[in-house]
Amino acid sequence: MTHRTIRRSFIALVASAALWSSAALAQDIVLDMPSWQATEPGTSDWFKELIAEFEAQNPGVTINFSHEPFAGYNDKMVTRFAAGNPPDILHLPAANFMIYAQEGWLEPLDERLAASNSPVLTEWTPVQSSCQYEGQTLCVIVLGYGYVLGWNEAQFAEAGLSGPPTTSAELIEYAKALTVDRDGDGTIDQYGFVFPTVTHSGVETTATSFLFEADPDGHWVDAEGQLNRDAAKAAWAVMKQLVDDGSVPLGIDNNGKRQFFVEGRASMMLEGPWIQGNINSAAPEIQAGLRVAPTPTSGQVYGGASNVLAVPAGLDPERAELAWKFIELFTSPEWQAKYATVAGQPPARAGVLSADILAGNANMSQYVAAADSARDYIPPGLEENYTRFRDLVIEATLAVVVQGQDPDAALDQLQSEVDRLR
Repeated sequence: MTHRTIRRSFIALVASAALWSSAALAQDIVLDMPSWQATEPGTSDWFKELIAEFEAQNPGVTINFSHEPFAGYNDKMVTRFAAGNPPDILHLPAANFMIYAQEGWLEPLDERLAASNSPVLTEWTPVQSSCQYEGQTLCVIVLGYGYVLGWNEAQFAEAGLSGPPTTSAELIEYAKALTVDRDGDGTIDQYGFVFPTVTHSGVETTATSFLFEADPDGHWVDAEGQLNRDAAKAAWAVMKQLVDDGSVPLGIDNNGKRQFFVEGRASMMLEGPWIQGNINSAAPEIQAGLRVAPTPTSGQVYGGASNVLAVPAGLDPERAELAWKFIELFTSPEWQAKYATVAGQPPARAGVLSADILAGNANMSQYVAAADSARDYIPPGLEENYTRFRDLVIEATLAVVVQGQDPDAALDQLQSEVDRLR
């Protein structure tokens, strides 16, 4: 072999190695997916298993599933989008969807849905309509839900109560009986009921649940934007009575609420189907007594769309395609069924829950029934400004329920703020 031949062979080998290296590097893609559910019991396990399957199907691609606290999550995502640095896979609370839709930050999915004959078109939860904006589908619902009542059967039995309450009046009565100072030191060891009493979206959740009971056909505002004053005052009266009776611990947020329940320090709470993850995380001796039942609101169930997945607009085409492939995998029968068995949540896709799955999860039928009968928490006409409206309701509710402000004065202020939103 001549020197020239050797040299050519060496150059060809180096070039081949460089091409191979470039191809390998091109396949090493990290997709960014922040989420407030990355540490949530049950749901995070399902997401992590789904991500592992996606990575196995797409060698060289990994998903950075990172935790961001729910408080401030939307603000952080808005900042990232505004700065031109969105995540590759957007996991978003449904209540915040309209902000991103209005800004044009989400890729329309209709062509992808049609090309793949996606089950989202025909077999998805009815609240998938929440992902529509100006005639386009901009997201896919992860969870459509209704609220349930978590209750501690062992503590009910100890208090001589045979079963969960079915109305707010019974709830008040039962909560008072379940509030106990066990050692007589003047400090309550077990509260009858628990809801957030600091600024948190769970304040609005609780108030709306009782408002729906007070007016089975109404909402916070009517079609003309006028507050439903009587129903609002009735809802606040229930919450204030629970506080005044000492049946509710003060100064806690939604995470604190859940901790009180799973640690046996509160006998009842209202929660979505993700309560199953909390139940599963309780100590065995407490978990044995934890149950779910319909909400004690006379058959009126708070609910709607919980969270969504979306593809940010303007991504590199390869990243956008991978983000869509992740959503496609999520919609498959296997992973929809696992949403029930691993996350403990009612799947968005119809027909994936076998008799065996239902038999293995005593609470799943209750979660499905609640989702099927739930009323949407977003007031008609306020979809585009719901996030701000929710904050106003939280502020007004805490002012009345915790701080003792006159309800009519709080409603007058709330009405003036609503008028500015519409």
